[in-house]
Amino acid sequence: MCPMRPFAKEILALGLALSLSSCAMVESIRCLPHGEETRFVGKWETCFNNDDDGFKADSIAHPIYCFPGDPSQASDRKPPVLLLHELPGLSGKTLEYARELSNEFTVYVPLLFGKPNSQSMVHGTLLYFGLNDEWWGLEDGDSKVVAWLRALVKEVEQQHQGQSIGVIGNCLTGSLPLTLLDNPHIQAVVLAQPTLPLTIFRNDGEVRKSLGISKDEIEQAKKSPAKIFYVRFDTDCVSKREKLGAVREKFPGRVSELVIPHDQHSVKNAHSTLIGEWRVEGEAAKASRDARDEVKRFLRDPVNFRSGHER
Repeated sequence: MCPMRPFAKEILALGLALSLSSCAMVESIRCLPHGEETRFVGKWETCFNNDDDGFKADSIAHPIYCFPGDPSQASDRKPPVLLLHELPGLSGKTLEYARELSNEFTVYVPLLFGKPNSQSMVHGTLLYFGLNDEWWGLEDGDSKVVAWLRALVKEVEQQHQGQSIGVIGNCLTGSLPLTLLDNPHIQAVVLAQPTLPLTIFRNDGEVRKSLGISKDEIEQAKKSPAKIFYVRFDTDCVSKREKLGAVREKFPGRVSELVIPHDQHSVKNAHSTLIGEWRVEGEAAKASRDARDEVKRFLRDPVNFRSGHER
């Protein structure tokens, strides 16, 4: 049998999506943001490599890319931040964002799937819907990807003893920082346009307000004193507005929010608040820059933070 060519997998995935089309699928396609891929041309390092494939915990290994920032400054003096990439993968724009954050933080970026400095919406969706068993069991609380991320946080903790850890989730990973709040060193989490659970057939109220993680993990997160910063575009129809209401309800008094109104951006189907699915000038770019500034303020002082919309 001839081996399947790389592009054949994407064709197969597209055919599967079309064959399973439904109201939820049609809405998801309609809401998908549009933008061009941008390659990162800067430098980054790898770290925590205890295996040929990167950082290994149990049977899983993924590369970790590190951005310590200015080498003249001791990296252990900069508080650590774990940056989780979006559904399309570890794009050039994500790496650019990590470099920007590294001016004030030591940034760790795990490659959860795909290749660094590239993106594929089809590839990411295909992995989530079954080809990568690491993502199975998110709503049952026994997913391998969460267990691996917890091991990574412990490694970061060892490298930054006495410092608090921040975690930023985006899109597919938007709600995953909540699953890591069993670690008391995490004091600040950013939930940027969380989209879990991704569904094909369902689009009812229960799904729209679900965070795609288990009830036990949410109960564990409630015990943590960590502060939460929730960011989304008001007109985003990928990350449903009901999810923000659910977070407010589950974590009263701990949630700050930045909901970017439509009149502050002009991009159709705007979704990615911090990383961006577009490269434009004007209001949309400013909205993303302002959101990044708010995130940095939050990570520096989560206890006293108030977003620009709340001040």
